[in-house]
Amino acid sequence: MSLVLGPVHHWMYNKIKATEAREASIADALKEKYGREADEVLNSVYDKHPLSNPDTPLEELLENVPIHQGIQDLIIKAETREAATIAAFCEKYGDEAKELVIKAAHDNGVECGKRALVEKGVSGDCTAEKAFELIKSYLCDGMPCDRGAQAQSESADRTTWDHTECVHEQYWKDAGASFETMCDMVNSWISGFGEGTNAKIKHTREKAIATGDSECLNAFELS
Repeated sequence: MSLVLGPVHHWMYNKIKATEAREASIADALKEKYGREADEVLNSVYDKHPLSNPDTPLEELLENVPIHQGIQDLIIKAETREAATIAAFCEKYGDEAKELVIKAAHDNGVECGKRALVEKGVSGDCTAEKAFELIKSYLCDGMPCDRGAQAQSESADRTTWDHTECVHEQYWKDAGASFETMCDMVNSWISGFGEGTNAKIKHTREKAIATGDSECLNAFELS
């Protein structure tokens, strides 16, 4: 079946690929630390949650399935596999693995933030408001019909956004991962992304559903 996919579908696919790039960076950091043992852990994860081919065109991936369902399935597979990987290493190596995961996610976020400036043609110093606009094209935050990150206040110096529910929670829990650990990992990536767009941008997680708050509240702020 021939598909004509609109910009929003490719926008979503790019966000999925950003998630998979983060996962790959985390896996590389774990392999560097744990060597052959890491390969054994990863192979056990990939047996259950196979790796995707990032070079496969979206049209090919969705050729025989409804577009919305197909993209949702790609999100579920990517986020579940990433969570399963983190869960397996945290179970085997404890806090040491968690610290490696958090750092690798942060470093990948920095790279992604820098790339976003180039891909989106941003010149001059990136503001907090612009950094939030940019991250929405890279942070996978559910389908367009989900209530993802919603701006609460926007200015050049400080921009805040919230979530009233976590669209990732069920995938993370299904993979056996700690809700709080996964939230820490994603927020470390967000912090890195902000720094990548402008070294003066600081990210703060002011509230988090994973730690018992009724909503998530985040901020980018120029320091």
